[in-house]
Amino acid sequence: MANINILVGSVTGKALSAGSAIQEVFNGQGHHAQLFANAAIEQVTDEAVDVLLIVTSSTGQGDLPASLVPLYAQLQSEFPLIPNKKFAVVALGDSSYSTFCQAGATMEELMFELQGQALCERFNIDACEHFNPLDAARGWALDCVKRL
Repeated sequence: MANINILVGSVTGKALSAGSAIQEVFNGQGHHAQLFANAAIEQVTDEAVDVLLIVTSSTGQGDLPASLVPLYAQLQSEFPLIPNKKFAVVALGDSSYSTFCQAGATMEELMFELQGQALCERFNIDACEHFNPLDAARGWALDCVKRL
């Protein structure tokens, strides 16, 4: 059983819904997943946590949602290395924009800089293909949970 923190950055609520769907899948498979809509650095550095899942949409020109900006800034400032922690990123975006899923790419890059270990490749959910991202998020989670 893995302890999993799901860190969500959402603008319209779709990333939050996707995070909740992912949480249900992981908990249903016997893991302990908690969701944080306003995550703090403690949710990243908690030694009892095995896996970090970041679920984020992009806003503006590929910017992080406001709820993730403080966490991102604090992680950059304090730079806590997490070499023993696995992570995965689910990014929501619209492929008609040149900054498609940029917030997810930004968070993934930071996790690599902090020496986190990727559990799986970043999963991009395209709003042009999935108006409601829940099914895509659930499908990804069912595949990802096998890697634990």
